[in-house]
Amino acid sequence: MPTPPLSTDLGAFRAEIRQVLEEALPEDIRAAVQAQCLVTREQAQRWHEILHARGWGAPGWPREHGGSGWSLAQQAIFREELAACDAPRYENLGIDTIGPTLMRYGTPQQCATFLPRILSFEDFWAQGYSEPDAGSDLASLRTAARRDGDHYVLNGTKIWQSYGHWANWVLVLARTHPGASRKQDGISVLLVDMTSPGVTVRPIRFMHGGTLHVQIFFDDVRVPSANLVGVEHSGWSVAKGLLVTERLFVARVAECKAELQTTRRLAASRGPGATSLLVNDVYARRLAELDIRARALEAAWWPAVAAVECGEKPELAASLLKLQGNEVLQDTHQLQLDLLGSDALVFDPEATMGQPSTPPLSPGHAGNLSMHVWRYRGITLGGGTSEIQRGIIAKAIFGGQSELDLPPPLPEQQTMLDDGLRRLLGETYDFERRRAVLEASATRDETFWTGFGELGLRSLMVPERDGGFGGNLADLAPVMSALGEFLVLDPVLWSHLLPLQLLLDAPSYEGRSASIAALIEGQPIAFAHDERGVPLTVRRDGDDWRLSGHKTLVLGGDIASRLLASARLESGGCALFDCPTNAAGVRVRRYRLHDGRGAADFVFDNVPLSGSARVAGPERTDSIIDEARAFAIVALCAETLGAMRQALALTIEYMRTRKQFGHSLADNQALQHRVVDHYRNWSHARALLNEAIAGWDTASPPERAMRISAAKWMAGRAGRGIALDSLQLHGAVGFQDETAISHYARRLVANDTLLGDSVFHLGRFAALNGPYA
Repeated sequence: MPTPPLSTDLGAFRAEIRQVLEEALPEDIRAAVQAQCLVTREQAQRWHEILHARGWGAPGWPREHGGSGWSLAQQAIFREELAACDAPRYENLGIDTIGPTLMRYGTPQQCATFLPRILSFEDFWAQGYSEPDAGSDLASLRTAARRDGDHYVLNGTKIWQSYGHWANWVLVLARTHPGASRKQDGISVLLVDMTSPGVTVRPIRFMHGGTLHVQIFFDDVRVPSANLVGVEHSGWSVAKGLLVTERLFVARVAECKAELQTTRRLAASRGPGATSLLVNDVYARRLAELDIRARALEAAWWPAVAAVECGEKPELAASLLKLQGNEVLQDTHQLQLDLLGSDALVFDPEATMGQPSTPPLSPGHAGNLSMHVWRYRGITLGGGTSEIQRGIIAKAIFGGQSELDLPPPLPEQQTMLDDGLRRLLGETYDFERRRAVLEASATRDETFWTGFGELGLRSLMVPERDGGFGGNLADLAPVMSALGEFLVLDPVLWSHLLPLQLLLDAPSYEGRSASIAALIEGQPIAFAHDERGVPLTVRRDGDDWRLSGHKTLVLGGDIASRLLASARLESGGCALFDCPTNAAGVRVRRYRLHDGRGAADFVFDNVPLSGSARVAGPERTDSIIDEARAFAIVALCAETLGAMRQALALTIEYMRTRKQFGHSLADNQALQHRVVDHYRNWSHARALLNEAIAGWDTASPPERAMRISAAKWMAGRAGRGIALDSLQLHGAVGFQDETAISHYARRLVANDTLLGDSVFHLGRFAALNGPYA
């Protein structure tokens, strides 16, 4: 009886997959997986046959070849649900790579012969690429095949074939034309029956005691010429033909998500008084950091999936994702071992044979986890080592083919705004003009601020009902990024956007419309909230108010004509007031931050305000401020991303031109790889910012707060790293005030501190995520 089709709605699709997997998984296999045993061939075959019977044996294959015909999004969901349940995990290269290779390069007869047997598990395949002296340098392989009539005679050896002890067929890369001009030429791909005379398999005992890999020897093995894949001597293109579609899944997003949940379960009841170990702040923060990195991975992964589905080939993204996903998974495993402590030191001897020991040597078979931890240390070698991925990324970065030089396109309306703003900034805010602003007493450039208004950008975030354009955070992000790239000193965020958000959320304030109009016209209004020393308090004076106390570090306060100041009420709670900076009793101390932006401290000495000056009362003020600060954090992250982007671009250009010992700094591989890590951290910060923006109106309040803190943590961490290392990469010249990179370094470090630094937001993220408790 045919299996009924699954729903095309992704939510319903996930629910159906989850239910079937839960019901179909045999109990003995579930028990073995829960006990962290190695998977046996018999278990793998039995589970695969169950999936194949439902048409799920090859999720990525098209229907005409017997696959599920699922979209990439459906494949991703299926993999997530597989990883989340207690299904066995193993590599089936026949399904994942060799089958797709035959579909692209094989003959109709090869497809008809081999694909059905791969699907049914009758044949299990190994991939014969690596050799003892040709691992990552695959083109240096020595295994050779010479033509002898209608056969090839194959000699040589292959090593590190995953699950090769299960295999009865192997796809072999062999040199068929030893005289080729390039070592990548003259290579062919052959399909070899491992039961053929002359094939010897040597199992390799892995460091955890089990067998995962083999070495295969070929001694005059006769391979029918009909088993040649593609064109003779052109096997290099076949070997490199692994689609980005398949490479995306090597990022192991599904496994990362599943292992984070496993980590929470492992920590349960292991703390004092049978509490979770995650009540320990050190463990909670380590898991929080891994969780944020996994969120960044997933946030970058889905756009790459969408790009592939649109016919694009995001090869650089695939390398970035593999690099990040593999490291997140490995670091998660290390945290798991630390949580287990001494329980991780022993493992059940039967675990290497797929059987749980009775009773286990450690509680819950915890010691068996170490086998998998050692197994997954190798994922940064397979499929192209992490060093090779860094090399691929470095080539793109230093070759001008990364998003530092080729940013993703914006929607038409945003493109128009971005182009106009960048023209304005190029005319009014180049580095030398910016230095002139720094030398002047004011921290606002009137030419820029006028042009900013003429572009309509002061009205961008004002709703249409209030006379604006009704933009959203997605519209604002490229604006803030451009301001960050040019290190604009004008306090656009602090004396325009932040007070605007406060006013928009205060509908009962009598002066709301006039104040919003003033902001649109260009009048600066600052938000005074931070305090050191004497807190700002307010008391009634008949129908009016009196303010007394201090406000500190008011960004943009040095040029503001009015303040929106939070003050504590005598009766309890907090209220928000509109106060002119020249009111009687207000004393202002103006100064610059170390990165050149303007700020001020204010002393309020019994300052009189009219009864109508209250913007919001105690029932609304805290929520208004929290919402406005959340908005400001997202906007600040966007600005930081722009500053990071330009700091990286400046550093890369300097490394291209600066020569030492006859070579440019860009030729040094160790320096290249440092830049790659900064680039990927910038990419992850951008992905988390986009996720925070996407969920601004749709995510639950706790989830939205976690997204915001995740974005701020990553932006602060990445920005500070770029700031400090860019100085090192520039050498002594980087520390000169006349060198632009010194200004970017100061801005990035300052932005990490503002609105909660990385340490604060990591702790906030951990506290918000309930399962940590």
